[in-house]
Amino acid sequence: MPMPPALTALAPAAAANPNPSESEIYDRQIRLWGAEAQSKMSSCKVLYVNVTGTSSEILKNLILAGIRGAIADGRTYPDALAETPTSFLPPAERTGKDTDHKDDDDDDDDDEPDQKRIKKMSVAKAIQPHILELNPLLEECEINEQEIPSIPSHFFAKFDIVVASNIGVQQAIRISKATTSHNGKFYMVHSFGLYACALIDLGEGHTYRKEIGKDKLSGVLKLDPYTSLEDMLMQKKMGDVKDRWHKSGPPMVYTKYRAILNYCERKGTFPTCTEESAVEFVELTRAFLKEQGLESSYLGDEDDLKQLANTATADVSPVCAVMGGVLGNEVIKAISGKGEPANNMLLFDGMDGGCKSFALK
Repeated sequence: MPMPPALTALAPAAAANPNPSESEIYDRQIRLWGAEAQSKMSSCKVLYVNVTGTSSEILKNLILAGIRGAIADGRTYPDALAETPTSFLPPAERTGKDTDHKDDDDDDDDDEPDQKRIKKMSVAKAIQPHILELNPLLEECEINEQEIPSIPSHFFAKFDIVVASNIGVQQAIRISKATTSHNGKFYMVHSFGLYACALIDLGEGHTYRKEIGKDKLSGVLKLDPYTSLEDMLMQKKMGDVKDRWHKSGPPMVYTKYRAILNYCERKGTFPTCTEESAVEFVELTRAFLKEQGLESSYLGDEDDLKQLANTATADVSPVCAVMGGVLGNEVIKAISGKGEPANNMLLFDGMDGGCKSFALK
């Protein structure tokens, strides 16, 4: 199923009518998905936990499709997004400086005569006005500026969809439980260099209708097998994770992501681009692989592991765009109930350009 057409593509129709109706604005996607699906999308609300390059792509796609969004991200802006490509903030804003000229009599900072520091605020607060600009038909984006561990579980339970990025295992499990226990859907996505991984928990009772041909749908089907996020991340040894395509062990992209999550759980933060962090990552990852029943060299030699550490939180624009488009499509399928959803993992490998699903059982 293709991604929703951008609102800008409908500009000629909007120009002809200065006050276009919602049905006119979303005419192309109503014809694509149907009025019932569009109605479900309009009544749905998606929460984005920590804005990253990939989640901002999902946010952009769904906002344009008429799906309301909310953001929970108390990290400090612009520091947290200095090296993160987003669909909402130009590079000049993410560096922490703007290009407005100072007054001639302002000599407080001779080193930056033509620039001034952008006021620091939360990431959620910085992105909030840009979302309304993108689709004025939607209400103002709700924001939560608390640190994620401080946000109570019942806050997440009120959203239909939660998309989380750059969070550790324990917080991911907590949020997914709160979301799915109230019939919500949870997506955990992380991009690192040329790779990206998404873990999906649609809840035990999720149903859908499979597409048959061009205009037909199957009867109601139940997601099977269902595996919760907790079971995915707290499963028995990864060495036992195999299928017909991965007979020697789990997919490489997934294993790399689990190594990054393992470091985060042990150190309380993701790896950084320092030699000290890289050395720690190598030691922790080799021990982790052995604990999981895999060879210590499963992810390569020391240099390979150090490279993985250095790119553990690196958002690459093309990777974010592809994964964001795929996951945006998955969210729409989950909301509408049309189309077979990915169960329960999506893996993107930028080395071959493939995005594949893998089911953890």
